Formats: sequence, structure tokens, C-alpha cells
Amino acid sequence: MNILSSEIYQDFKEQGFIIAHLGVDTRVTDIVPAEASAPGTLVFVEHAKYLPAAIEAGVAAIVTTVELAETIKLANTAILVAPNVRMAMAYIRQKYADRDVYDSEWGRVHTTAVIHESVQVPDDAVIGPGVVIGARVQLGAGVVVMANSVIEFDTIIGDRTVIYPSCVISYDCHIGEDCILKAGCVIGSDGQGFAQDKYFHHHRIPQTGRVVIGNKVVIGSVTTIDRATYTETKVHDGTIIDAQCHLAHNVIIEEDCILVAQTGIAGSSHFGKRVIASGQTGVLDHVHVPDDTMLLHRAGVHSSIKESGIYAYGPAQPFKKYTKNIAIFQRLSEVWSRLKKLEKQVAELSKL
Repeated sequence: MNILSSEIYQDFKEQGFIIAHLGVDTRVTDIVPAEASAPGTLVFVEHAKYLPAAIEAGVAAIVTTVELAETIKLANTAILVAPNVRMAMAYIRQKYADRDVYDSEWGRVHTTAVIHESVQVPDDAVIGPGVVIGARVQLGAGVVVMANSVIEFDTIIGDRTVIYPSCVISYDCHIGEDCILKAGCVIGSDGQGFAQDKYFHHHRIPQTGRVVIGNKVVIGSVTTIDRATYTETKVHDGTIIDAQCHLAHNVIIEEDCILVAQTGIAGSSHFGKRVIASGQTGVLDHVHVPDDTMLLHRAGVHSSIKESGIYAYGPAQPFKKYTKNIAIFQRLSEVWSRLKKLEKQVAELSKL
């Protein structure tokens, strides 16, 4: 990296991520966390406690808030003012410090890739070694498919979507634009559909629907999303799914949700918009979770939630009630001792 602070300002001022460039124009050679501040670096400072390290090191540029910018008086440091420092961090690092997925050591299309003759590979696509792409697959412009991934027949992959190594996208699934599928995720596996006879033997019910993923969706490593029984399992635009999650058949996840690692959602459940499920959340089948709900502390959702809010534990309960119950639980031994003492006193009084 070798760029002037004024060039960074010019690159981002129109989007509103950087709204002012104060002080001198400096040359930035690296982007580092505030605790690793050094000459020539750019750091992001959202809280005042991180300023001293940056000031003492004499960094080249500080991206900070309007309020903190007014307090910084440095002769040889550029101050870039951001209305949202974390948003500025996201886009500055994406532009200057991200992995370049188009810079492949294997060339544009590796010779070991197996691509059906019906598939048209865009001129700007990158296909890694060992990739298998089935019949009638549609690849959007700028798609990247890394080593040993499999895309089965009739699948659609949107523009600029990046598929990391060893992913499997089963037949007739639709992936939107600007998505990221991290290593080892499986899209469109058969859902858990079986019928039982009187002997409790299991008989497979074909799962012939599809998975539809919207735009700008991120799906974490080793996450599995099952295809629908008849229609669609659907993940809407902007949703972020962490590693090792499972979405069963017919699940619907609306826009801008966050599912943290090891969340499991059973069949035909429906999350509204902007739902956050923290790690190891478990949701039973046919459950509805409304918009703007947070599920915390290994929440176990066994029935539909009627009102948006914060819920925790299992079975999920309103967060205020949960914290009170946890406080009581931590004193359970003391409460039990007092109860036994009271019972003994009552028994003695009853003899009078």
C-alpha cells in the first residue's frame, strides 16, 4: 500500500464515508490497529482511549469522529473525519487491504476444472483447480469459484459472487449478486424429510424444491442450508450467516439478519427482518420470529414470538425476566437453605 491521505479522502467523500480531510497531506503505507500504531500507518480511532498510542507513534493518518477530530492537534498527521468510523473502516480496508480474489496463482480457468459444454464462462470469471460445474449453470460476470467446489446443474450464480474452496451448491439453486460463500458450505442439500411406518422404519420424502439466496449475503464456513421440500428455502438480501449454522427445509430468513455460529433453525420457521441470533441459538419448526428481535444466551425458541424484543435462554423468555431468573439461580443454594429453615419453624409453630 502506498497512497496519499488526500487520495483516500477523494475516493470516499462522495459516498459520505469520509466527510473531511484535516491537516497535512501524508503518505500511508499500511493500515493497522491502533495498538500497532507506527510511522506511515493509518489507524481507526472511535474512542478517546485509543488516541494516545496513535499520537505517540506519529501515525500518518487517523480516521476518527467529528468530536475527537476537534481535539487532535498534530503537525505531521492527516485527520480523516468519518460520521461512522466502523463503516469507514469496512470500506477503506475493502478497497486497499482486502484479499484480491481475482489474483489467482492458477490463472483464470484452471485446466483441471470440469465445466459442462453448455456453460458459458464470463471472460472475467476465475475458476480454480478441481472445480466441477454442471449442465446449464449460469455464471454472472466476475464470479470466482475456488478449488474443488461443485456447482450442480441448472444453478444460477449472480455477478461478483465469490465461492471459496470445497463448497457444494446443489442443482437448481439460485445465488444472488455480491455474495460470499465461505469454505465448505453446502447449499441445497436434501432436507430432513422422512415418513415413519408402524415399525418406526424411515421412508425418504423427496426434497425437490430449491434454495434461493439474495444479494450481498455472506454464508460462513461449513454452514448447511437445505433445499425446500416443494418450493423454496430463502435467505433474503444482506443477511450474514456465521460458520457451522444449519437452516432446514422451507426456512425463510428476511433481510439483514445475523445468525451467529452454530445456530440451528428447524423446518418452515420464519425470521423477520434484522433478527439477530447469537451463538448456538436453537429454533423449532414452524416458528415465527418478528422483525428486530434479538435471541441471546443460547436461546431455545420452541414457539412463535409475538412481540419484537430481546429474548434469552431456553425456552426463550424476555431478557429482563431472564436476568432476574439467573440472579436468583445463582443464589439457589442460599434460598433453599432459608426455605428449609422456614419450613422447620412453621412445623414447630404448628405444634403449639
